[in-house]
Amino acid sequence: MSALAGVTVLDLSRLMAGPYAAMALAHYGARVIKVESLAGEEGRGFGPPFCGEVASLFMMSNRGKESLCLDFRKPAGREVLEKLVARADVLIHSFRPDFAERQRLRFEDLAPINPRLVHYSVSAYGSDSAYRLKPAVDSVIQGVAGGFYGAGEEQDPPIRNSLPIVDVASGMCGVNGILAALMEREKSGRGQAVELTLMSTMLNFLGSKIAEASIDGHCEREINPAIVAPSRHFQGSDGRWFAFTVINDVAFARFCQVVGHSEWQAEARFRDNAARIRHRPELLATLADIFLSRTAQDWIDALDSADIPAGPVNTVPDMLADPVLRALLIEQADVPGLPQPQFPVRSQRGTADVAALRRAPGLGEHSGAVLSELGYDAAQIEQMTRDAITRLGGPPRLQD
Repeated sequence: MSALAGVTVLDLSRLMAGPYAAMALAHYGARVIKVESLAGEEGRGFGPPFCGEVASLFMMSNRGKESLCLDFRKPAGREVLEKLVARADVLIHSFRPDFAERQRLRFEDLAPINPRLVHYSVSAYGSDSAYRLKPAVDSVIQGVAGGFYGAGEEQDPPIRNSLPIVDVASGMCGVNGILAALMEREKSGRGQAVELTLMSTMLNFLGSKIAEASIDGHCEREINPAIVAPSRHFQGSDGRWFAFTVINDVAFARFCQVVGHSEWQAEARFRDNAARIRHRPELLATLADIFLSRTAQDWIDALDSADIPAGPVNTVPDMLADPVLRALLIEQADVPGLPQPQFPVRSQRGTADVAALRRAPGLGEHSGAVLSELGYDAAQIEQMTRDAITRLGGPPRLQD
């Protein structure tokens, strides 16, 4: 049996941080009802690339869910929302605090309807921050936190990480908070408010940089930070890049054998990691010349044999061409041609593979079924459609 079988989640969130957390709960077996505006969540159009009419990013963040279109700003829509809240175990939203207050979506607004509700909110800076009303997304948060200067070299302009690291990591952290609240509810019988801020997620990435700025008064900009040496990427004789890290002095002794310089072990400038850090420029320059003598794969094989972490610096197509790495991705039968990553945590029992989950829903695909389940008959649902309270839809078109 799935770990969260019988748990119902209302996902009112948008874009990625909130939807990713809700998707992860679906992996654990929860029923997730995605509550969307009648126009649909903006993330449906965030592309390219697209699977037919739906952005691939939306497909990957919303699998395993049902879609209910609902305008809960109108009285009839609010009535539907409150019926859903009364039956739900978890509610997720990513609205700004002022909208949540106006629409009575805060924990204190919904707890009287369902005292056992776990109320999870995602915000940029926090509901009690002086920046509480400032809009922000992943890229803005990276910049405000100093993350653009956490990458690149000193001479480079600010560099944004194009991967949605803040959103994905926030989704992963959010699952922890929600699951902890559900466990606590088993003891107390009460729900609670759980809040995640995108800025706090980013600050956790920047922990070492924050320490560096606080202790040393400045931050070095370097693609390969001076934490251990040698640790970076190099080119082989074939022009291909590979990366490796020597994590301690014992590994350095093995590394010296690989590069044919066993005498380095006895040299004061390389005797320990601190010494290697001080002499890192000359060490790296020497190694760059050495590595041009053999192909990248030859060096990777030699480093593997010495039990030193190493691997090719792949492009994404390169990665997909590796059958071992490709096997970590799953293709759903009804979403052909879109390999998808699984949620990183997989347990012996209680989780589902991507292939076992329903594909991301079409806009309003389950509106009629959910409303019927709440006791609305066909005539009432038809009237709600005419009144723009809901919208009925079908499966998404996934091929052009």
